[in-house]
Amino acid sequence: TSSSFNVTAGSATQLVFSTQPGTAVSGHQISPAVKVRALDSFGNVATGFTGSVTVALGSNPAGGTLSGTIPVTAVSGVATFFDLSVNKTGIGYTLAATAGALGPVTSTAFDITPGTATQLAFTVQPSNAVAGQQMNPAVQVSALDAAGNPVPGFTGNVTVTLGNNPGGSTLGGTTTVATVSGVASFGTLTLDKTAPGYWLTATTTATGLSTATSSSFNITAGPATQLVFAVQPTSTLAGHQITPAVKVRALDALGNVVPGFSGSVTVALGSNPGGGTLSGTIPVTAVSGTATFFDLSINTTGLGYTLTAAATGLSDATSTPFDVN
Repeated sequence: TSSSFNVTAGSATQLVFSTQPGTAVSGHQISPAVKVRALDSFGNVATGFTGSVTVALGSNPAGGTLSGTIPVTAVSGVATFFDLSVNKTGIGYTLAATAGALGPVTSTAFDITPGTATQLAFTVQPSNAVAGQQMNPAVQVSALDAAGNPVPGFTGNVTVTLGNNPGGSTLGGTTTVATVSGVASFGTLTLDKTAPGYWLTATTTATGLSTATSSSFNITAGPATQLVFAVQPTSTLAGHQITPAVKVRALDALGNVVPGFSGSVTVALGSNPGGGTLSGTIPVTAVSGTATFFDLSINTTGLGYTLTAAATGLSDATSTPFDVN
């Protein structure tokens, strides 16, 4: 029998993941700590290797960011990564390890799952819409974790309200919806008053979730359906112009001014107690939905005259009574 002798590792020629990355919660440390070993050409740990080892995302299915202390100096041929984390949920991430001329070597696949829901967010923003018509596409609000990942397990109710209401509108439709897989979908929302710069807020009765604010959106008028006297005729002297100038507006079905209406508007005497004649520039072309009659006059005195306004395709309007003295 000979005396004893030792066999030591050769120079490092390759890297291996000795502790593979496991499934982790987004933004949380991967546990147990990932370990990368330097091996010689026969697969022995090269205990004399003390080089710097770097890991990076190989497969990155969700566009995540890898955080932690990188690179790490190997100790006795082993680099230990204690604090690695990935911020985006996804299935099938991998890590790639390199050390100078060694590597790269790829880990087994691992998943990143969402954390606890901490916030709401509008994942489908409200879009510009016509007064009284449903917003399309449907507004969606999602429950997210602290890293901004959707949390499919969240099942609370979400309510949307008007955060900014420049037109004094009423929010119609179903405004409280139960989430499905962490998403609340509002498919029937409507507003009835035109204005630019509305926005929505979303809240939930579930504890610990912050409120969300949508981007701004505009509500525009629908097609013109009716006329109204925006400035009524006032009592005047016979043969003198009615002042201030009479104005007639085109409105949609919900009573909003229709700026796009540029049709011809005619006014005539409705009630004519004095048998008078209406004079002036008639008809008038509407500008931004309003027809202005600057020079109307009536030649005969009487109490309780009225005007009627008409335009093709729109319902007529009748003014309040006025006198000619």
